Amino acid sequence: MKLLPILALACLAAAPLPAAAQPVPDAGLRAEMQGQWTDAVGIYQQALAANPAQADLWERIADIRATQLKDPVGAAEALREATQYAPMDARLHYKLSQAYAAIQKGPSALAAIAQAVELDPGNPTYLRARGEIALWTGYYAVATDSFERILAATPQDADALLGLARASARSGKKDAAVPRYRTYLTQRPQDKDVMLEYMELEAERGDTQAVQEYDALFRQRFGTSKDYWLRMADLYALGNHPAAASAALKEASRLAPQDHALYYRLAQSYSTDKEAGDAADAIEHAVALDPTNLEYLRSRADIAAWRSDYATALDSYRRILAIAPDDPGARLGIARVYYWRNQLDDSARAYRDYLARQPGVAAASMEYIVVVTELGDYARAMELLEAYKTRFGDNLAYRKQKARVLAWAERPTPALGFIAALEPELRDDYELGYTRTIALHYAHRPREALASLADVARLRLDSKETADLTRFIYTPQRSNATLNLGYESASDNITLRHAGLAGEYVINPETRLFGGADRQSINTKAGSPYARPDGGTTVGYNRAWLGVQHRISPRLSLDAQVGGGTATGDSRFIYELGADLQPRDELALRLSRRQDLFAVSPRAAALGIERRANTLDATWTPDLRYTVAGRLAYDTFSDGNDRWEAELAPRRAILRTQRLNLDLGVSGRWFGFDQDPGNGYYAPSLYQRYALTAFTYWKISDDDGVSVAFSYGPYKDNTQSGFRSGGDIVAEGFFGLYRDWFLDVKAGFSSYGGGPTAGYRSRTFELGLTRRF
Repeated sequence: MKLLPILALACLAAAPLPAAAQPVPDAGLRAEMQGQWTDAVGIYQQALAANPAQADLWERIADIRATQLKDPVGAAEALREATQYAPMDARLHYKLSQAYAAIQKGPSALAAIAQAVELDPGNPTYLRARGEIALWTGYYAVATDSFERILAATPQDADALLGLARASARSGKKDAAVPRYRTYLTQRPQDKDVMLEYMELEAERGDTQAVQEYDALFRQRFGTSKDYWLRMADLYALGNHPAAASAALKEASRLAPQDHALYYRLAQSYSTDKEAGDAADAIEHAVALDPTNLEYLRSRADIAAWRSDYATALDSYRRILAIAPDDPGARLGIARVYYWRNQLDDSARAYRDYLARQPGVAAASMEYIVVVTELGDYARAMELLEAYKTRFGDNLAYRKQKARVLAWAERPTPALGFIAALEPELRDDYELGYTRTIALHYAHRPREALASLADVARLRLDSKETADLTRFIYTPQRSNATLNLGYESASDNITLRHAGLAGEYVINPETRLFGGADRQSINTKAGSPYARPDGGTTVGYNRAWLGVQHRISPRLSLDAQVGGGTATGDSRFIYELGADLQPRDELALRLSRRQDLFAVSPRAAALGIERRANTLDATWTPDLRYTVAGRLAYDTFSDGNDRWEAELAPRRAILRTQRLNLDLGVSGRWFGFDQDPGNGYYAPSLYQRYALTAFTYWKISDDDGVSVAFSYGPYKDNTQSGFRSGGDIVAEGFFGLYRDWFLDVKAGFSSYGGGPTAGYRSRTFELGLTRRF
């Protein structure tokens, strides 16, 4: 009750000087008449020194000090002396309570007025004062008693009714306060302040309907103003009605269209996605009115990011930097906006710029690691993680992200180890569940990966991340059919064409059936050494096969297929047996044996030469930058010939950007035959080739990309006197990696020449169109 001390002082000042109970010194009266108030007080104090038990003189001194000398403390002290000498005078106790109230001594004021009420319990003035002072000091039970006693005598006393309503409201009895406020407002409908006070009570109770009722009534009676709408915005916000609060602020801004702070507040009041556009409009007004206000620009950036309006967010941060070039929040905001826009390269550069200035920010450091991870630069991400651990410790964020990097880098065993340690505390953590799903996929545990995906999808059913993860996990589990077409021509005048249809039926996550049929057409020109023995230049080879693949364990998968082929009227039995082994995360092996017609030329096919190939392919990734591919093979031919082969091709990841990957390496390839029987195939006793290699992949989108592989270097076979140079380029386009329809287009060109001969050149083209079900 902040007004009470002022009112008390006014009441005290307005009180008439008391009539003298005893003769007042004439000198004192003359001093008063002449306005010599200090002299008058001094004269009275001299009289009191001789006889202090003169309550009337103490009261007179109090009145002079209160009204003329503006000394409320001295007035209270004089009245306290007066009550000591006239303890049964209720009026003096009342005046003392008012004096104490004027100097903010609430407990003393309450004690004094309580004494007055005790001496004169039916006095409404004393009861009213006791009620007001009790309200002010927080003694609500005393206030309630005071106002109830007044109302018992005068039930229509509006002031007492208001006091009782306030006492009920402030003591927590809000329901009891409501009818009292309403009754008061019925009696005094023009009391604007109390109407707002009552609406605040209803807002606290959460009765928005009542607030709206009196809001309409207030506007009908008194009209509106900017201040009114601001007050209503506060009340609606208090009542947890943000839409009404925003509407009130909007009305206030309509009445004050140049108030940029009001538009800023309006923008902050919107909280739902449906209101994001209104928030953007409001903050645009604020920024237009005060374009260099950094707080407004930051809010504009936040609201734009909320709406996924990343262009506006980026513009806001750039405007901040134009005003405050070293603003760290704007630099970090730019990095984040680029990430949200999926501009990962720009985001990585912006994070590096920010961290160069603010290296000690753990959250930003981890966000940068996330960006590097999504760029596919897993080696760099691991280096950054270890630097993060050194600076910020082995915390939860470090462990979760390390598990994510290991999972995407196809190191599922340590990734699952991290996940197992974290899961007891993070059972419903989406990020951890996402990582677990990826790790199980690369661990060749498809059934568990699908179950994990179901758990993850439950946490964020409609998110893009879940949709992408679902496509990634489910695509290998979809049955499919593929149409294949191919063409190859070479400078040895052999042309190969093929067309076929293959299919795969997924029985369960571990087992699938596959099969297919194709036709190969092998052609050469008349008189070629590769023509058929009868001089013919064409052989057609038709094949069909059926197979099954089954994963026995995460480390071992077996497959087998059998079929038959027909060329020049002869039937052939074809088969392949294979085993995919992964003894360690970083080592993958493929061991196979296959038999088929060696249909590399019309002559070889017409002679019915069969090839039985035994091959061991290996891929070793000793760390996250290097990959070593190798092959060992030994083939036997039905014409009595044998062939051996060895290949080694290490490469290093050089570049990982959002659009382009680049690996550089070297390769060596060696093979040889026991003899060259002249049966229509190239059969040197020793062939060796060494090359520099480059592998690029252009990422058009998550579903589409183009790879280009280059190799160039010296080669030699046993017929050549020295090394010559040659190379290959192979481009392959992938369109629809995770869609229902997938197109794979491949084209290649090889050129091996130099020396006295024209060398060897070839061109290839292949097309595969897959429909997934």
